Order: sequence, then C-alpha cells, then structure tokens
Amino acid sequence: MGNSGYSGRVVVITGACGDIGFAMAQGFAAAGARLALLDRDAAALQARCDTAFGPGSAGDVMVLACDVADAAQTAAAVARIIARYGAIHVLINNAATVTAKNKLADLPLADWQQAFDVNVTGAFLMARSVIPCLRAAGGGVVLNIASQLGHVTAPGQAAYSASKAALLSLTRSIAVDHAADGVRAVSLSPGAVMTSRLTSRYGSADAVNDALAARQPLGRVGTAAEIAAAALFLAGDGAAFVSGSDLLVDGGYTAV
Repeated sequence: MGNSGYSGRVVVITGACGDIGFAMAQGFAAAGARLALLDRDAAALQARCDTAFGPGSAGDVMVLACDVADAAQTAAAVARIIARYGAIHVLINNAATVTAKNKLADLPLADWQQAFDVNVTGAFLMARSVIPCLRAAGGGVVLNIASQLGHVTAPGQAAYSASKAALLSLTRSIAVDHAADGVRAVSLSPGAVMTSRLTSRYGSADAVNDALAARQPLGRVGTAAEIAAAALFLAGDGAAFVSGSDLLVDGGYTAV
C-alpha cells in the first residue's frame, strides 16, 4: 500500500499519546488518513500533534480527551468524530493500562479490575459505538492492540496477561458477529518494544537492550515504527481476507 493508501479514510486511535499509539498516528497520517486521536491526557497528545503535524493540528487531525473505560465518554467521542468527519473506517483500540507487578495471591482487586476496565471493557465500549459507523460506511476494520503476554505470561503479570488474552478472544467475537456487516476484526500483539515506558523502567535505551535484547531470537527489541507498519498492513486492503486472527510482532519471543 502506497503513501496514499488510506486517503479519505477516517482512522480512530485510542491511547494515541503513547509511543506506539503516536507512531501509528504518524504512519496512518503519512498514508493519507484523517485521524481522530483519543487519550485521557489530551493536552499532552495535542502537544505531540502540534510538533508532528503543525500547530493546532490542521483539519485532518482531531484530538479528543477520552477515558475509554467510561461508556458515556466513549459514546460522546464517537458522536463528535462523526459530527466532524461524517464516517469512521478504522478503529484501533490501543489504550491500555499496566499495573504494578504482583504475584496472583498478592494482586489487589483494584489492579485486576483496572486492567480489565481499560484493556478489555474499553475496547468493547469503543467497538460497540464504532461498529454501527463502520456498517454505515460500507464496512471497516477493528484492530485491537493486544500483546505477546496475551499468548504467554511473565511473573507478576497476571492482570495484564489475562486482560490481553481476553482481548484476543474479543477480537474473534467481533469478527464472527459482524462479518456480515463488512467488518473485519484483527489483533496485533507486540513484544518488547523500545518505548518511553521501558526506558523509564530500566533507566535508558542501553539498559533496555541489556535486559531484553537477548531474550528475543532476533537479538533486539522492536521499535514503535515497526508496530505501526504492522498496523497499517492489518487495517489495509492488503489484509482484506484476514479476520479473527492475531499477528505477533515479537521478534520470535513466543516461538521458543
């Protein structure tokens, strides 16, 4: 798909202020999409957009404050997107929360609930509001950003892993329930990716590489741009016969 492959299409991305979310925003913008970018921190997102796309984020970029775990906020955000653009063609459920690591027996109920509220219920609420818009547009795509930890797990990651596994199942349900509406549902599962979250946790990019690179058969961690490229493929016409399945972009981590 060339640089204009998404020309005229409206792409909604939640959790758009994070490194992966914003890399996807830049990738879809470069491909000609009109963007509706959602995040709880709309001010920080607007600042990133001003830097990347120009002050005020010109006509093809819309920034909205939205907590995807709140049903009223998701419905209101979708209504505002339709009021501005008139249609939605792609929904990318990227918003996620990461709770503190705890063994299952020590896991606070609030952390478990937060993981599912954002990672699963947030995706459900967005999809429920957007799918009628996709149907009205003649079809479209729901792309859920899951995780390699939806396939495997790691110590202290019960809430995150279980919620991402549930997101994989939700993807299949959307694909089955709405195929007749022209809606494809797919998921993308990143592995270890160099983001500010990881560099903050480990202290530097070098420290991230020292800790994680050798765990991947490819010998390095991924980049946000590589996740964005995979998203562009999955949501595009080149993947028109792909639905109900997951693409692991994890450097081979889950293969061993």
